[in-house]
Amino acid sequence: MTYKITSTRQIDETLFTTVEYNFDGTIVTTEVAHFMPNTEAEITQNIVNRAASEVARIAAATTITTLIGSIVIGEEKPIE
Repeated sequence: MTYKITSTRQIDETLFTTVEYNFDGTIVTTEVAHFMPNTEAEITQNIVNRAASEVARIAAATTITTLIGSIVIGEEKPIE
């Protein structure tokens, strides 16, 4: 996995970085907010933490796609 910052912008005390992640060939571009960052290391850590969230989001989408195929539409079931 890799990432690159493609742009930055500032609104008051918040730095926004547009980050392109490459998750083994799956490219995800997202904006990461950094509220009052003090160091480059803090910004890097925020970007790495966001990567974990993006991987979880991709996995959840895959799981949901699989679940859709097993849901029976129109079947009445009892609530126990």
